Amino acid sequence: MNMPLWFSNLLFWSAQVALLALTGGFLPGLFQIRQPRVLLAYWRAILGLSLVLPFVEPWHRMQSSDSIAFTPRLGSSAISATNPAVTHWHFSSFQIIAEILGVAILGGIGARMVILALGLLKLRQFRRASSPNSLSAESAAALEQMRAQLRARAEFRLSTDVDSPVTFGLAAPVILLPERFLAMNAQSQAAIACHELLHVRRHDWAHHLAEETIGAVLWFHPGIAWLIARIRLAREQVVDLDVLRLTNARKPYLEALLEFANARGSLATIPAPPFLAERQLVERITLMLKEVRMSRTRLVASLTASSCGIALAIIFAVWSFPLKAAPHFGPYPPQRGVVAPGVSGGVGSGASGRGAPSGGPLGGVTGGIEGGISGDSAKLQHLDEPTVDQTTIWVDTTKKGPMLRQVRGMGRLVRGEGSTNLVARVTLPAFLTVDVRPNQNAAIATRNGPLANGHVSGISPSPSNDTRGVDIALDAVPEGVSAGLEIDATIDIEKLENVLYVGRPVHATANSTVSLFKIVNDGKEAVRLEVKLGRSSVNTVEVLDGLQVGDKVILSDMSNYDNANRIRLTDEKHLSSR
Repeated sequence: MNMPLWFSNLLFWSAQVALLALTGGFLPGLFQIRQPRVLLAYWRAILGLSLVLPFVEPWHRMQSSDSIAFTPRLGSSAISATNPAVTHWHFSSFQIIAEILGVAILGGIGARMVILALGLLKLRQFRRASSPNSLSAESAAALEQMRAQLRARAEFRLSTDVDSPVTFGLAAPVILLPERFLAMNAQSQAAIACHELLHVRRHDWAHHLAEETIGAVLWFHPGIAWLIARIRLAREQVVDLDVLRLTNARKPYLEALLEFANARGSLATIPAPPFLAERQLVERITLMLKEVRMSRTRLVASLTASSCGIALAIIFAVWSFPLKAAPHFGPYPPQRGVVAPGVSGGVGSGASGRGAPSGGPLGGVTGGIEGGISGDSAKLQHLDEPTVDQTTIWVDTTKKGPMLRQVRGMGRLVRGEGSTNLVARVTLPAFLTVDVRPNQNAAIATRNGPLANGHVSGISPSPSNDTRGVDIALDAVPEGVSAGLEIDATIDIEKLENVLYVGRPVHATANSTVSLFKIVNDGKEAVRLEVKLGRSSVNTVEVLDGLQVGDKVILSDMSNYDNANRIRLTDEKHLSSR
């Protein structure tokens, strides 16, 4: 066949990726690897290897017709080196077919890129058409509580254009909520908010855009699309398990998934992950309904065996479908014994022989599979002492002294009953208002900064009995402020004298025992210990047992290292206190 070199290499690379994807898809089932965090790193490694394979494997240079000489047998006439070999299978039209297919591939890439750009524009339109003020006070309070718990800043907006929650944005993340969100119970709303805020904290929209771009460029390869689908499923499963761990609301969360299972398909055209893709429903629910456990020894053994299997698949694929470089037409050194009569000075054989690839770049790829997957597994708490970059964690020092207890809620300015004076009305969960009393001091702020000071003037129950309304009389109202302005209120409950306290860790609650990492060995390591907590505030919590004055602890979410009792800290110069 008269096949163009570029088309031949494209077909062979596609075959290599197909073999790699088939092998990669078979191995997790063979070794019963079901942990979502491990699978997420595994599928990303397979996709990354597929993309870098052409750049690291050895290419075979083709022979040129004018570089081949023949040694005639006795009695035979000399054969011209420039005469082409005669073949009965020469398809002159294959060049045209390859060009047509090439144009189709490029056209598909262009079309997919246009669709991606239009999807980004549609997201922008959805954001502009959404409303930030349509959420009830109860829903806003629940969302703010979850936002404070996860320390993930994102704007919640209500949209009539979506049937399922959608999260997008990098510098200013936005979470679009459908209208049916308002009709759901508080636990389901909190679970949905937790799911979307975890995506924000993990910067998953950036990964989603990268996957969309790869899928657009390589749209013609089903193996690439399948790998991207597996990555997205594993990512959603990781978030699902984190939601269950943080909210302990399995049933409300499953009900929320089923509620959005019948959402319309309009979100398929926008580059943002929906709350639930229908094809993921069964696998996501199945994982949440059963516990997936595997010992560390078995997991490491399974990953090692999978790495060896992937390495063998790459070697076989590269050997069976080698990529070829264009022939070299430069001068070749003479070679003895391979000279045609009448050729002055002789002509060398020139072209490199074809053989099985070994060593060199391929050795780097093979080692990269084992090192890459094992390296990601280290980040996922499967090594005894994983390494943590200190610039990615929050640290605070245990102190002793006065601690101000506060509660925080969101609301808006309203007109007082029978009065023209403005009052800040906020909604708080009922358990947070147990210690709220009239005349307690409060600070009122907006998105632009502090607004005014005031004091609690009244507490009233809400129809749901799960929340309470708190009215705060303002000491002074700045000019130009009117009713309806959204505000954030912080109420001072009490001042505790001479108590041991520390910054409030992520996921920590009052009167509980939590597992924290204390920094030791001059900031080079951190060890796990149990800490008993007492009364809590917005940003601080009382320490009853487990810490002493001066102890530095990590406040960040360290759930990725649940299996580690000790971690190594790097980049000590960036270690800082909050």
